[in-house]
Amino acid sequence: MKKLVLALLVMVGMVSCNTFKINVNLENSDGKTVYLQRYEGTEMNTLDSVIAKDNQAVFKVKQSDNTDAYCIMVKGWKRPLTLFADNQDVMISGDYQKYNGITITASESQEKLNKFMSEVNTIEDEMEIHYFVLDFVKQNIDNPIAPYALYRYKWSFELNDLKNLMVEMPSDMKSAYKDLVVEYMKGLEMTEVGMPFIPFVQKDVNGNDFNFKDIIGKSKIIILDFWASWCPDCRKENPGLVEVYKEFKDKGLDIVSVSLDVNEAAWKKAIEDDNLSWPNHVSDLKGWANEAAGLYTIAYIPQNLIIDENGIIIKKNVPSERMKELLVSILN
Repeated sequence: MKKLVLALLVMVGMVSCNTFKINVNLENSDGKTVYLQRYEGTEMNTLDSVIAKDNQAVFKVKQSDNTDAYCIMVKGWKRPLTLFADNQDVMISGDYQKYNGITITASESQEKLNKFMSEVNTIEDEMEIHYFVLDFVKQNIDNPIAPYALYRYKWSFELNDLKNLMVEMPSDMKSAYKDLVVEYMKGLEMTEVGMPFIPFVQKDVNGNDFNFKDIIGKSKIIILDFWASWCPDCRKENPGLVEVYKEFKDKGLDIVSVSLDVNEAAWKKAIEDDNLSWPNHVSDLKGWANEAAGLYTIAYIPQNLIIDENGIIIKKNVPSERMKELLVSILN
């Protein structure tokens, strides 16, 4: 009998040694469903779910050679928390209602990522962000936190920069974020200068279908503008767009504004408040999941593409203060 008990204890010890725990302790989460997720390729899969009791949920996870990120999603959140466990116990703590204040205590990789995120969030200049992320990625090029950081801040990199960094990463590294960066690069290639426009159909402000291809060739230049009412930088750019539209609308300029709004009333109010007088305003009201934004690989807003009468992309991301100069060279 003693031998049997000892054998069972040994087996329990072996099982516990081959697992680690992800402990979720979030105030105001009682009764919420908590999901353990992980990317497989470019698809997010749910591995397990637990209903939080006394504001706590625990996941027991098998150790694996794959040290790629796990994600924790709580019902009601807009996006999951990403964590790197490295087969060690994880503690997630904070307040369910204060997403940005949640802390993740885990592996050495996670501590590196925590420090990186804390520091990058203090940087306002986009070029400084680019070089800060670049340095972090290069320093951790053999660690799955590198492709994660690269994907998260992909908007700060040109296509060739991304290609060069991806070549430096180990080919056998298990990282879904490498796959996501590759998909992003494919999208950028489809919208490079010299490529043809990509057709899409979305609803206009009156609820009618707007087919982008129907206006190709009717104007000498189309500014395809991606924006949202909730985006401060977009609203700052709008006065410049208003001015160039007034000056060049009779010389062959048209603007198509695609909104990444989810609130129809806010979208329409912003159009009125900012005097966006051109007729082509469209949205599917899916926010960042906007299908046209996906087709054009929009990772941040405001962004624009300049398309000629033949439907060819001739410029990208021209700021409003340089837009007039460009249009003068083409339309005058």
